[in-house]
Amino acid sequence: MSAAVYHYTDTVRLPWILQAAELQPGRNVLKSRPAPDLLWATAMPIPDKTAAGYSNESLTALRRGDTRTVRFTLRADDFAVWPQVVAGCPAWTPAMIEALEKSAGFRSTPRAWRGRIYPLPRSAWLSVETRSIADPTWVPLDPDAELIDLSIEGGPALGVQIGDYAYMSGKVPMPSGVAAYSPFVLSRRAAA
Repeated sequence: MSAAVYHYTDTVRLPWILQAAELQPGRNVLKSRPAPDLLWATAMPIPDKTAAGYSNESLTALRRGDTRTVRFTLRADDFAVWPQVVAGCPAWTPAMIEALEKSAGFRSTPRAWRGRIYPLPRSAWLSVETRSIADPTWVPLDPDAELIDLSIEGGPALGVQIGDYAYMSGKVPMPSGVAAYSPFVLSRRAAA
């Protein structure tokens, strides 16, 4: 079996990933990277500031308990190493690559980065786990867990039950065509 790599996200994006039954390259809206972006992974078993779900806004939601960190364990053989993954992508200029590498910070290293340009189906996932900031223990999550489907004003909402809480995500269409997500949490006690 090949070595493992990890894809990090949060429970805001998780229900949409489970619904699609695949991990997909992002639709990057950052001017420093081409769109569409890559499907990212890392050899690091803990998330770093370059991971999805670790923007300032996402960290605030994590600290409030509105979201949880999600880790997908995947086969390293399904990904190319950095920067080989962008070697065949002419939209990734040397200046973009250099800027991204400089942004890595002290808890990240480009040597650990992996990527691919194609979606990765659920059948290729080795495991899915979540954790909170309050309790950093990784908790297994069934990738076939039943999704909670709600309608809210302005668009659809999906969620997944983890323990006593349903971590919900409202999808908000944006003028750029890239969806934004709005997290909210429901407890079993509140629903009863």
